[in-house]
Amino acid sequence: MRSTDGPTKSGHNLRVTPQADLRRIAIYLFLVTSSFGFLQPFLPLFMSAVGLSVKDIGIITGLGSALALVIQPILGSLSDRFDARRPFIVVCALVAAAAYFSLPFARGFMPVLAVVAIGANGVSYLNAVGGVLVGRLVEANRGGTVYASLRVWGSVGYIAVSLITGLLLNFRLGPAGTLNREALLPIFQFGPVLFLVIAGLGFFLPDKKRPPTAPKVAGKSSLSPNLRAFLASYFLYILALYGATSFLSLYLKQLGAKGLMISATFAAGVIVEVLIMRWAGRFSDRFGRRPALAVTYLLLPLRLLLYIPATGPLWVMAVQSLHGINFGIMGAVAVVFVNDLADNDTRGHAQSRLFAVGGLATALGPWLLGEIAGRYGLSMMFGSAAVMAVAAAAIFLFWVEDSHPQSDSLAAQAPPIFRGLLRWLDAPRRR
Repeated sequence: MRSTDGPTKSGHNLRVTPQADLRRIAIYLFLVTSSFGFLQPFLPLFMSAVGLSVKDIGIITGLGSALALVIQPILGSLSDRFDARRPFIVVCALVAAAAYFSLPFARGFMPVLAVVAIGANGVSYLNAVGGVLVGRLVEANRGGTVYASLRVWGSVGYIAVSLITGLLLNFRLGPAGTLNREALLPIFQFGPVLFLVIAGLGFFLPDKKRPPTAPKVAGKSSLSPNLRAFLASYFLYILALYGATSFLSLYLKQLGAKGLMISATFAAGVIVEVLIMRWAGRFSDRFGRRPALAVTYLLLPLRLLLYIPATGPLWVMAVQSLHGINFGIMGAVAVVFVNDLADNDTRGHAQSRLFAVGGLATALGPWLLGEIAGRYGLSMMFGSAAVMAVAAAAIFLFWVEDSHPQSDSLAAQAPPIFRGLLRWLDAPRRR
């Protein structure tokens, strides 16, 4: 627990991390997040192009992600038990490659569901294990800074792949083209090559082992009360955010957007994310994880409401740029928050819980919000997601403690007029 009486900046007695190890992790995060550059904008469109309804897309996306609730904690526990991550990375990358290479051959609800479910779980582990690799290499006092500085390369990869994919799609379509199955097919014939490259890189990643006589850290477990409260708020946050995002490309298409415009809209948020993420890591190392995360929880409901009055794709692009603040903070700081609450014996399991909860939310969000969109339209869907985001913010602000072992008080650095509000960001108010 941090003191709120004044600055308590601690001295940093840090071990030196080999730069070659950090570079390899940066390349890994670049490649993993690059894959979302073709999956996130175009997977829903491909499912629509093969004749699936909005409701079907929601159910498939939901059921595919729901498996993460079962599979990801098992993978995390096994990697902790064997104290090894490289073999799991290689296998999951090959599984994801096989799944998404199979997508062009899938026709109908059940084949597409099987492909998406298998692929989503491979990608989910690849995404989760990056935080474990970094947590093994660096101290908590600089965990936010280091993870964010590496993860930002993932955002660069996302921007590059999404824009290149959209540009090539535009050339393929021509001025009068439509987003049909034949136009989208090359994306899933060549995009999954990224997973083969990840599998090759997996053999060379740093996989730091626990010391043979490492003592247990008192009070740390894979599911502490504070982590449970955070996961509850995180569940609702992801439910709202990615439940709504699942239909954003369909919303853009409804507003007249085509290949490059759809890619550029998703990339706009990630460009802002690049600018925000490193700041978020440094800020959370100094002032704690809670104040940084509070910003993204408070912003999300407003952002979701701003989609509703959209008059064209440019409006949506402007609102989507706010995703850079949402994920620029959440994407880095949530991982570090979980690392703070775990140790070398439980970190893999704890991170797998974070991504399993995210997987469950990503499962239920498209199904629930897809049902609303099918009955009442996309505008009502965005409004419903905003209500979920308000609930997520309330749980976080009232019940989640900071995880940083030693950080400065944000309130103590502020002018007196703001100290009451900022003290609440430092820690929840108690009755």
